[in-house]
Amino acid sequence: MLRESAVVSVITPAYNVGAWIGEAIDSVRAQTEGRFEYVVVDDGSTDDTADIIRSRAAVDPRIRLISSPNAGSGAARNLGIADTTAPFVAFLDGDDRWHPDFLRRLLHTITTASGPIGAAFCHTRVMLESGRVVGPRWQPTGACDMDRFLAENNPTHNGSSLVIRRSCFDEVGVFDTTISSAVDLEMWLRIGAWSSTPLFWGVRRYHVDMRLMRTGSISSNRTARYESLDKLLTEYAPMMTRLPAGLAYVQPAVFAYRDGHDDIADRWAAVALSAGAGRLARNRWGQALLAWHRSGPTARARMRSAREGARQGVYGSLSRVLPVT
Repeated sequence: MLRESAVVSVITPAYNVGAWIGEAIDSVRAQTEGRFEYVVVDDGSTDDTADIIRSRAAVDPRIRLISSPNAGSGAARNLGIADTTAPFVAFLDGDDRWHPDFLRRLLHTITTASGPIGAAFCHTRVMLESGRVVGPRWQPTGACDMDRFLAENNPTHNGSSLVIRRSCFDEVGVFDTTISSAVDLEMWLRIGAWSSTPLFWGVRRYHVDMRLMRTGSISSNRTARYESLDKLLTEYAPMMTRLPAGLAYVQPAVFAYRDGHDDIADRWAAVALSAGAGRLARNRWGQALLAWHRSGPTARARMRSAREGARQGVYGSLSRVLPVT
């Protein structure tokens, strides 16, 4: 397929994902919407990632390999954006995979939904490193403006779930390579705040499988994640107009409490409480925040231990009984 006929540019940043990159690429090749150009950016891998990409590119002219020194996923995505031209852009991480209808469904949505839609996103299932699906993630549907995006803690959940207008990057720039975490979220917030198509549209279809935090993944560094998120909340929460800015801090505070980062969790909880305890008590995340915040260190330690034990039991049992899909 000629590059000039592409409707969407697919970009995969790949770093030491030799165990999964073939599956990711094959899920793109299996799309029912075939009018795409596909760039896979090997971000300085030291395993067989690049060799696997080359083997797929040898049999599919839509696939191109770009090799670069290791600089992070944001820099890799920026290389892909610069090297492609289609009017829409989609990113697939090298350890995730798409359902065959991902591109078709989201391209239809972004071109037909009413309003200034800059991106469409689907729902996500999570899977173990082995590829076994262990459950869905709850995500909203319909239009998500800046207020909803912050109050519902990044409804897209991951960078593999979206199709985005290239014009968004033309207007607000590309990924920020100076931050070590929350690179996706910073980009989506910038689109929501400053582009002429600021809305994100959620589609009620589970069309992406996201691998749970594998060893060495960027998202597994919680401390860096919270430091970056703190900066983003400080910058963007004050821009909320329909909802109290404190709602942007509710879910982050819960996550920080769960991970034992009580200092930042207490600070975020104090801001969240400015939305009003009564309002927080009316939804499950607010209730969770109030429970964590009102518990002392000893009770929180017991809560973390109980939660981790339950998670290990559930994921362990599911990994033994669920089929690979």
